[in-house]
Amino acid sequence: MFIKDFWKKKARVVTEQPKGLISVLLDITAEFGDRDDAAMDLSDYDEPEAEEALSKVALDESTDTHLAERCSESLAEIWCRKERVNMDVLGKLRGNALHMAISLIQVKKPEWKSYVESAISDNDP
Repeated sequence: MFIKDFWKKKARVVTEQPKGLISVLLDITAEFGDRDDAAMDLSDYDEPEAEEALSKVALDESTDTHLAERCSESLAEIWCRKERVNMDVLGKLRGNALHMAISLIQVKKPEWKSYVESAISDNDP
C-alpha cells in the first residue's frame, strides 16, 4: 500500500509541473532565488506554456538582468532539444541574455551558427 501511495503522490506532483514553476517565475513578488530556480527548471519542459513564460520574463525590460539571462539560457536549451529556434524571441533578447542564448545554441548546435548570428546583426542599432 505504501509504494502505491508513493507513486500516486509522485505522479500528481509531476502532472502539476510546469504550471507550478511557471507560476513562480511569473510572480514578481516571489524571491529572486525561487524565480531563478523556476527559470532553470523550466528548461526541462517542452510545453508551449513553459516557452511562453520564459519568453515573457526574458523580454520584459523590468526583469533583473540575471533572471533574463537564466530565462534565455532555458529557452536555448528548449530550442536545441526541439530542433527549432524562435527567431522572433531570439531577435528581441538584449545584452547578455541574447549572447547567453546564442552561445549555448552554438555549443549545442554548431551547425546553426550563421542562422542564430543573424539575430545579433538584426539586434544591433
